Amino acid sequence: MKPLVGFDWPEGHSKQVAYISQDRHIHEFHVGNGGTWQHTDLTTLAGAPLATSRFLVGYAFPAGGTKQVAYLGPDGHIHELWVAPGGVWQHSDLSAITGAPPAIQITAGYSWTAGRSKQIVFVGDDAHLHELSAEEGRPWRHIDLSAITNAPLPSSYSMVGYEWTERCSKQLVYVGRDGHLHELFLTSGGAWEHQDLSAVTNAPRAFDVMVGYEWRDGRSQQIAFVSEDSHIHELCMPAGQPWQHADLTVITNAPAAANVLTGYAWNAGHSKQVAYLGQDGHIHELSVEAGRPWQHTDLTSQANAPVTPVSSLSGYAWSDGNSKQVTYVGNDGYIRELWKPRNENWVSAELSKNVLALPVRF
Repeated sequence: MKPLVGFDWPEGHSKQVAYISQDRHIHEFHVGNGGTWQHTDLTTLAGAPLATSRFLVGYAFPAGGTKQVAYLGPDGHIHELWVAPGGVWQHSDLSAITGAPPAIQITAGYSWTAGRSKQIVFVGDDAHLHELSAEEGRPWRHIDLSAITNAPLPSSYSMVGYEWTERCSKQLVYVGRDGHLHELFLTSGGAWEHQDLSAVTNAPRAFDVMVGYEWRDGRSQQIAFVSEDSHIHELCMPAGQPWQHADLTVITNAPAAANVLTGYAWNAGHSKQVAYLGQDGHIHELSVEAGRPWQHTDLTSQANAPVTPVSSLSGYAWSDGNSKQVTYVGNDGYIRELWKPRNENWVSAELSKNVLALPVRF
């Protein structure tokens, strides 16, 4: 759950950044390999209602060939904007379609290869975790995850959802009211299950969970968070092994972290990485390639980027560009990007100023 989200769309051969602006419209920056950044007002194109929250989710749906952005609209309804390659942006009121209860906040959105589905998770006005999901060619449906799993209720709206192809599963990780990290997961053909990750790993207390993803090169799933000692911690589960805990700050001797971070796998670089805002005001990266030790890089210094207040980060790999990038927004509402093509150094770009778009809404 972030005020902006960047992601790869292989079917469209593009990378994009979606956000909610000061006019409460959904906006998108997008670019193809070798092209220039373009700006689009998705709300205007799709004739969609205004956003009532500053948070949204966005992701690609390979089974449907589409990309989509979902957000919270009037009356607690979850709305989706989506488009196929060469098509036009369309709008759906998912709450009206599914009869789901009113939402307090949208918290996660992602695709699931094994289920050929896309799903959106939200916190309802009953404080429960709810999921809206749709398989390719089938209608949207709603389930109450908290009721099905009898798992503890969330303590905040920060959580992550992602797939793990190694196990043919999808999972949602969050911090419960007991202060523990909890995982809800569903294996293809099975039933939803719950696991207390703090209990099985003896991990330190987390403020929020904002990073969760699979790493195919490592055949693992992992989540990352900032603990009370301002360290970056990772819980990792390689295929066929139990969950493991590591203090990445100690391993890399990296600077202390603020509670702003992102994480993702980069197939072209055979690596996984966590980018975060350091207490020195710089954006830092902790990365590791399969079979090698963790490394630390000061991205702000390497890219010669301006030091500016940062409120949110979104990191992702771009398959067509063979690059990885960290997009961020400062307190001025402007969006900037640090990006690294394979075998090259990090560089910076000012996206908002280049396309003269409205700042991010706070």
